[in-house]
Amino acid sequence: MRFRILFLLLVALGVEAQNKKPLELGIQLENDSFVSTYNDFYYTNGTFLFANYVSDNTTAERKIIHGFKIGQQIYNPRWVKSDFPQDHNRPYAGNLFAEYNHTKLYSSNSVRRMSFQLGIIGPDSKAEQFQDWMHHSFGFGKISGWEYQIQNTPVLQFGLGYSKPVFATMTTDKVDFHLYSESKVGTAFTGTDFGILTRFSVLNTLVPMNNSNFYHGLGEAQKECYFFILPKINLQLYDATIQGSLFDHKSAVTFDIKPIRFKGEAGIKFKYHSYNCSFVFVYTTDEIKNNSATGYYFGSLKGSYVFK
Repeated sequence: MRFRILFLLLVALGVEAQNKKPLELGIQLENDSFVSTYNDFYYTNGTFLFANYVSDNTTAERKIIHGFKIGQQIYNPRWVKSDFPQDHNRPYAGNLFAEYNHTKLYSSNSVRRMSFQLGIIGPDSKAEQFQDWMHHSFGFGKISGWEYQIQNTPVLQFGLGYSKPVFATMTTDKVDFHLYSESKVGTAFTGTDFGILTRFSVLNTLVPMNNSNFYHGLGEAQKECYFFILPKINLQLYDATIQGSLFDHKSAVTFDIKPIRFKGEAGIKFKYHSYNCSFVFVYTTDEIKNNSATGYYFGSLKGSYVFK
């Protein structure tokens, strides 16, 4: 019911925005089963609805994109059939949030991005109920242990992102490189990522980043198709889905985190007229100071339609 209400809010915002500029509405699904039915653990599912539109303050030198997103993320331990908390090598946790983001795409192809999130981690995120429904519907079997999940803690997040072209002498009309950085601070996650994004065009030329669908640029290009890779170093200072709330110690199962991780993304993004879609493979090295916890990977599917 909460997702329906929030989705209707997105649509209402979108209808208003459509009267002014192009409007994008879409859905993103993340699940470890997209790449392996065996590797079904840790970050196990994400569901997101989003809307983006171009601001009236856009100029020839700077395009501004307003974005809205609602999402739910679900985290599990490696073994989900045990009622004993000592068998859990990662806490059960759910995160339900609403986000506003503000992206500036410059004619120089540099990008600046801000985001704000409000939400809840804990039983009120309804992650347990959603996962029970999903496992029952698809015959995945019953899950035990949600009674030991991270307890309710409010989510208040602020994020900053920056990207700029690099390696100009190596850049061609089919390959380009961008410095990528993103930092988050808040009651759910605090950390920063640094990496180099590389795009490889499948079509004749790459669409410039300020119009590309990588950052939901909503450009005029009718076709776009490229592979990309994005290796990143992640410095993580806090993760409420592993360590529990900043404000209390009510969660029964928590762990210390490993502050330095490697994250890698690789995928393909495609645009045909008003349709956008992508598939991304994501890998993360182990996040927890626990001998049995390992790295993990998942797949991300995204689709959207741009109303003009």
